[in-house]
Amino acid sequence: MKSGLGYLCYAFFIVLSCLAPTPVYSASVISVQSISIMPYNEAFKGLKGACNCDLKQFLLSEMQRYDVVKELQRERPQVIVAIGSGAVEKIKAIKNIPIVYLMVPDTQSDITGKSNMTGVNMDIPPDMQLDIVRQALPEVGDIGLLYNPVQQGGFIEKAKAAAASAGIGLTANAVGNPRKVSDQLNLMTGKIKAFWMLPDVSVITPETVEILFLYTLKNKLPVITFSSKFLEMGALMSFEVDPNDMGVQAAEIISRILSGADVNQIPDTNARKINITINDRTAKKLGLTISNEILNKARVINRD
Repeated sequence: MKSGLGYLCYAFFIVLSCLAPTPVYSASVISVQSISIMPYNEAFKGLKGACNCDLKQFLLSEMQRYDVVKELQRERPQVIVAIGSGAVEKIKAIKNIPIVYLMVPDTQSDITGKSNMTGVNMDIPPDMQLDIVRQALPEVGDIGLLYNPVQQGGFIEKAKAAAASAGIGLTANAVGNPRKVSDQLNLMTGKIKAFWMLPDVSVITPETVEILFLYTLKNKLPVITFSSKFLEMGALMSFEVDPNDMGVQAAEIISRILSGADVNQIPDTNARKINITINDRTAKKLGLTISNEILNKARVINRD
């Protein structure tokens, strides 16, 4: 009797197992990463921790003897993740597999108009940045910046609208040639109370960085920048994306694709988490007091 009942229970379990749907997240995802550097590794770590999927990694720096596109086509993953601009450049020819990118600037032309591609841009929306500046330095009402209209035109239009909404005056001078940086900075003299340094490699070069910091030091202007490495040169505050959280965002996009969403119906998005770093020494030299609201969210360096 017991053995018969046990057999029936076992048979019933087998039937239920056969009827149960296969989880949509049990899928093949390959991450293509250009090089092993900390931001990219953190992005992959976030992706791996959040993606409930069969995840494999291709590190391009270790696959120089391979045709990566052919390898991806041979493996036929359901989704490819491209971490970094180099990865996007390497696999952009693939059209028949959904690609989710991250750690790529919003301005990168390789991702424009690709129907099988979406992802997480590493550009921080201007309204988020200006809101933090307004909270941190309420007495700074006028900000200046330099930009290349070809590279940053769209960002500047958003920045102007965000500045107007936040009650901040914005002086945005276009620079088509790095040799014009000094001239355009001089045109801002007396008009601005802070300088906003954008991640535009056509404007920010080793030579122009030196010119910029000499100008802001002479005019006692705080610099808000995109990388904490400039804090040691005297910048006041930096805003950087959180690579780990970008990996989590990518995993969320992947889950939508694996659940049946069409990749070309999923719009790309911006990084949602910002890491703020403040140079306390610079703040004191400039006689600035950062609000506690921002200090409590930030990493503070160079405390005396």
